[in-house]
Amino acid sequence: MAEPHTPQTTAPAPYAAGTGSAPVAADHTAFERMGYRERLALKREDPAGYAALRAGH
Repeated sequence: MAEPHTPQTTAPAPYAAGTGSAPVAADHTAFERMGYRERLALKREDPAGYAALRAGH
């Protein structure tokens, strides 16, 4: 009898950096290094913080 399929969880590939999988301190230099997905996640989680970082404060 065949075993049931169980999905495996793995770490993101090294080339998949910028996927929002690692927490980043919310400061201006970190914001400059963020990719699109990380900025989008920050905007959804903390709109006021995102606006402040985008303004350069």
